[in-house]
Amino acid sequence: MNGFDPGYFLYFEDFDLTLRLSKVTTVAYCPLVAIVHHGGGAASKGWRHVVLFVKSARRFFGAHRSTTAN
Repeated sequence: MNGFDPGYFLYFEDFDLTLRLSKVTTVAYCPLVAIVHHGGGAASKGWRHVVLFVKSARRFFGAHRSTTAN
């Protein structure tokens, strides 16, 4: 386990980290915890962000194919 994968420039790095962590520890769902993200709207920033999203999605689903198939 080496933390966030630098191969993800944007998007899916948190999903990747969570799935890798779940192989070595218990991942807890805490519905009372709220995280506020003041960014967002990347898709409206142009095609470059859409392309980055698609690249990260392909990397993520390629790496976690068996985990995400259920």
